[in-house]
Amino acid sequence: MKKVLKKAAAFILSLCIVIPAFPASATTMDGEFNYYLLESIIDLYLESSLYETDKETLVRHMIYTYLRENPYMLAALANSMLSANDPYSAYYSANSGFLDSTSKSFGIIITETPEDSEKYSKKGVYIEEVLADSNALFAGILPGDRFVSVEGMDVTGLTATGIKTLISLAPFTAKTAESSSWYQKFSDVNCNKEQYEKFKTLDWDFTKEVDLCFERILHDGSSMTVNISLPRGMSSIKEVYLYINPETGNATIQITSFNSENLAEQFIKAFNKAHEAGCKNLIIDLRDNPGGYFGNATAIGSLFTQGEQVLCYTRKRTEKEPLPTLSTGNYMGDKFEKYVVLTNGETASAAELLAFIMRDKAGAVLIGENTYGKALGQDVYTLINGDKFAITSLEVLTPDMESYNDIGLAPDVYIPLVPEKYEFPTGLSHFNHTNYVEIVDGAVNDATLAFEQRMGIIGIMHEDAIDGVCDGSTLTAAALYKSAVMGTKTSNGEITYDMVTSITDYINIYKDKYIITDSQADVAELYLENRSRGKRLASEYLTALKKYNKLMEQQEAERQKELDEFLEQEAKAGYQEEDVQEEQGE
Repeated sequence: MKKVLKKAAAFILSLCIVIPAFPASATTMDGEFNYYLLESIIDLYLESSLYETDKETLVRHMIYTYLRENPYMLAALANSMLSANDPYSAYYSANSGFLDSTSKSFGIIITETPEDSEKYSKKGVYIEEVLADSNALFAGILPGDRFVSVEGMDVTGLTATGIKTLISLAPFTAKTAESSSWYQKFSDVNCNKEQYEKFKTLDWDFTKEVDLCFERILHDGSSMTVNISLPRGMSSIKEVYLYINPETGNATIQITSFNSENLAEQFIKAFNKAHEAGCKNLIIDLRDNPGGYFGNATAIGSLFTQGEQVLCYTRKRTEKEPLPTLSTGNYMGDKFEKYVVLTNGETASAAELLAFIMRDKAGAVLIGENTYGKALGQDVYTLINGDKFAITSLEVLTPDMESYNDIGLAPDVYIPLVPEKYEFPTGLSHFNHTNYVEIVDGAVNDATLAFEQRMGIIGIMHEDAIDGVCDGSTLTAAALYKSAVMGTKTSNGEITYDMVTSITDYINIYKDKYIITDSQADVAELYLENRSRGKRLASEYLTALKKYNKLMEQQEAERQKELDEFLEQEAKAGYQEEDVQEEQGE
């Protein structure tokens, strides 16, 4: 076989020399064939070359020469090598975001006023948290600040989603560094040098600043207006979120990934806050969590393990026997009565390990879908250029020495996310191509109410602001719709003729729309109250899902039938036209 390949390679090479106009096409050769061709070229070279060498030296020189001439191919070449034996060993460039504990954002977490909250004086959207090492923290934004305007546009009637979208689209006008108050402040020779040194460590672009206005309540109960401009910049990643259900009294802690060095601290802070709030049961949401650092999973798992116990074993090729990973104490598991862990097909790696520990040590019930099935761990190395590469070095085993790799963890209560028919509101005021001209600043009429109702359906305006009064929030909602939906980046809130068409078409979609409800969280909440009722609800959701799937199949069959009939009619029309042309030709 080797001789045949040698002859084939020699023949192809001779063709390339004699007939250069017909080079070998890469599309006609698959990767495996090319590999054998390269092997045969190397063998021929070693046999025929005037210069004596060996295969290892030749390949090493080949790689060196290739990378010297193609420096940007390092990642591709390294990935070819690293992924040769498994799909998880890989090379990551420094700007890939792999295992980063920072991200580019404004550094703020915002929330809408809870219904029963005494903490906030007015309805609206508030700063819930300011992230560490962020532009927002440096600028002086504080938790409890209430949004008043963005880029001078009234946002008091917008939802949190609306404000997030608006900020993401801003600024709406071109800005210069000289127009920035921060630039002017630090251009002053008498500026605070210590503050300036801190400012220089931030990722701050004067031309991308967004002007924000807040209302801040002071200790004496009075309020003040705070104007702050800032751009997106690097800040720490928040990976733990706490939600408390005021109806059930249950707390949910969502963990989005396991990359932060202080993840256990973030979790303990949320855990204690939920306990202090009087919550009896805890749901840990690990859905769509791709994992991260192995140590974060075992650190959090230790909080639910009494004494020193084996959390798991790790099997390495370099070790004769699997090594145990023991809990580290600081038991807190008795602070809540029951535990539930939410999982789905994207719950992987360290997230799966925590889910297993919670079920094994804390008696938590897994609700949702089967996990991803990655019980493997990687060692991560950082190169001098900042790039990283991960090498699969261990397999996670349960205390019973079993592996769930490529299998995943099966939930105790299986329930996927289930679509439900959107309940389109009745009694909407009329909004049409005639009355839209009545929607002007200061107007109070049904046309304005109709517009605001539709902005509420879309999720831009909150219900307390839907009052038929065309104020600043109404005009901001219009500008936001034009920017986010129609693609017209503007701060102009004028209602136009084409907007009416766009909004009408957009809203009509909701009449037949199905929305994904968090059936998994619903089942978890009810399961904590009553297991039987929780399982019954899961069964009802599964029945509804079957009906939905059947309906979708029927609708698809009807669409296909209509398409087939249309194509058949088109074909018949074509045949008839050909017959007419033939008759005319005769």
